[in-house]
Amino acid sequence: MTLFELRHKDLLLSMRLFLLFALLVCVLLCGSCKKYGPSDAAFFIKAGPISVASNTATEGSSSHKITDLWLYVNGQFQAVYPLGNLMPIVTKNKTAKIQIFAGIKNNGIADTRIPWSFYDLVEFDTLVETGKTINRSFSFKYNATTHFVWKENFDEAGFSLTKSLISDTVGGITTSANSFEGKSYELGLSSANSSSIAQVESTGSGFSLPRGSEKVYLELNYKGNSVFDLGLIGEDTKLKQAIMINPQENWNKIYVQLGNAVSDGVYSSKYKVYFRLLKQADIQSPKIFLDNIKLIYL
Repeated sequence: MTLFELRHKDLLLSMRLFLLFALLVCVLLCGSCKKYGPSDAAFFIKAGPISVASNTATEGSSSHKITDLWLYVNGQFQAVYPLGNLMPIVTKNKTAKIQIFAGIKNNGIADTRIPWSFYDLVEFDTLVETGKTINRSFSFKYNATTHFVWKENFDEAGFSLTKSLISDTVGGITTSANSFEGKSYELGLSSANSSSIAQVESTGSGFSLPRGSEKVYLELNYKGNSVFDLGLIGEDTKLKQAIMINPQENWNKIYVQLGNAVSDGVYSSKYKVYFRLLKQADIQSPKIFLDNIKLIYL
């Protein structure tokens, strides 16, 4: 046997001994490893119908636009889940305290999703086998600290909107196919109308609203073929615009934050709410429909 052959044989023996040693170490280490079982897995909640149970006499319509559910498990925030998504709950085979907050798009903007603090959370304890999916409906209620400053659904004998001085167009009640729930309010500008502004505002001397609070909102159902804006009118009669709302062919729900309009600029002890529709060159007869107006704050 040549010297080369002897060296090659020694190398193969060394490699076999190394592999045998490595295999032995792996066996010893794996034997001492912690084994993880299904106790760390999750079960899932699939949210069924979402509703709001409101007292129509004191809280108005139960219409809503809840878009997300904010999930807390045992007091710890987990995530925000758009409606229709499965919500995983890691329990380690123990009872879990689950808290669900309703979420909305602040000012109708998808990138500004927030928990809607005007509703109470839904809370329950449960123990579900891991890997299972449960279907559960959620019904939310206004919390007891919500102040309902103004409600208007246009279904009573009279209503609390009136024409502003700067407008020569008067809106009115409609019960046509364009209505949302019962009667709705229609505001428009015809092609023959010389006015360039149709504006209405809440009646009376105005509403007292808290300054320095973000929790001042206007809930509203609406649709229309034109942009319109809404905001507040202070005691100096100047407009404090809160938002411009884009056209919607079908009825939509929006939650408009008015806290900034209340606090910015000259402060008034009372405010009226206004809705303003401007004539546009590309729309022959701009028109909007309003329903279920709620002015609320915490």
